[in-house]
Amino acid sequence: MKKLENYSEDIYKCSKCGICLAACPVYEETGNEATLSRGFFTLLHGALNNKIPLKKLAKYLDYCTTCKACFDFCPSGISAEEIILAARSYFYEHGDISAIKKSIVKAFNSNMILKGLGFSAFIYRALQGPFWFDQLGGLSSQFNLISNIVNSQTQEYIKYKKLSPVGDKKEINAVYFPGCINNYFNASVKNATVMVCEKNGIDLDISPNFACCGIPARGIGDMQSFISLAKHNIGQIDLEQIDYLITDCATCGMVWDIYPEYLEGEYKEKALLLAQKNMNIYKFLVQFDIFLPDNVEDNKIVTYHDPCHLKRSQKVDKEPRKFLSLLPGIKFEEMKNADRCCGASGLYFLSKPGISQSISKRKAENILNTKANIVTTSCPSCKIGLSQGLSLCNRKMPVYQPVELLANIYFNKMN
Repeated sequence: MKKLENYSEDIYKCSKCGICLAACPVYEETGNEATLSRGFFTLLHGALNNKIPLKKLAKYLDYCTTCKACFDFCPSGISAEEIILAARSYFYEHGDISAIKKSIVKAFNSNMILKGLGFSAFIYRALQGPFWFDQLGGLSSQFNLISNIVNSQTQEYIKYKKLSPVGDKKEINAVYFPGCINNYFNASVKNATVMVCEKNGIDLDISPNFACCGIPARGIGDMQSFISLAKHNIGQIDLEQIDYLITDCATCGMVWDIYPEYLEGEYKEKALLLAQKNMNIYKFLVQFDIFLPDNVEDNKIVTYHDPCHLKRSQKVDKEPRKFLSLLPGIKFEEMKNADRCCGASGLYFLSKPGISQSISKRKAENILNTKANIVTTSCPSCKIGLSQGLSLCNRKMPVYQPVELLANIYFNKMN
């Protein structure tokens, strides 16, 4: 990754055409050009040419959700995300970062801390926390919002049960990277992914020593921690024993693709090979003639939200829809602006709650217009944004990963 001062030419290329105005979800809510790539580049150009103090730009860095929508429309091909991350890295290196952000990244950098937080989530579920917290949500709209966000990450929809494969085992060596949420807070998607693969004759290898993919560290500019986590995770995989690296989290999948950009030597070479084997669970599953039970009586309307890191970074958008269209008892309905940012964006819903909630509410209105019973997505962070928006619209709706729906069908057919 280049240093901030090396992006002068990229910044200068910005023609100020304004196409990014229509693409940026933050500008749509704020109307403030300083929160937009065009406006921020103008300020940054002045700072790099010593016209204004660079420190004055720090307050604008947190406005970007890094959704990359502006890059899709930029005629000059400028990556605002890269430049903003370089700026965040500059400020991190110079100590201009809040203690709260440092604490959050420290937690994600430590498997021990994550295990402790995960145990708290286990106790919360064991004490029927999701139920009681949901009941208390009626006390106030703010409490209801917090309840829905917490439960979106802790309520375990799918319990693991070993399934006998249909047909012969497939001769596939697949390593599964479940990510922090699946590993420590809520194993529902992990359970579903393993069950669906087992039913279809695919065994997944899961290293017990995987750490966080590093995206929280990268997001605040702590590139040293990001690189350290990248090296650790790469070191858990034997290249000679892997055909596929499977991810179900949009962000984790994106990160395995960009690891090579931050590494050198042997780690870079191995990261490049792993990036070639990296595949989202839906792109992986639709390759096969997956088992679909007959006589499923469910009659559900389902819609799908595209995570930015899945569609824009990994170019995966058709496969989740194809997967959903295969499921018995499911009718798929496309929502308006399905690939528009949901407003959560990692820690954005905490750092910019007002803007985040406005973006999430727009998304929820599009969901509700489909008349869907269930909304699906492929990102734990997006589950927060979708749950937040639905809560602001005074509606409750389960937010699933598509693979959870199929695992649930398998589970019900077994009993």
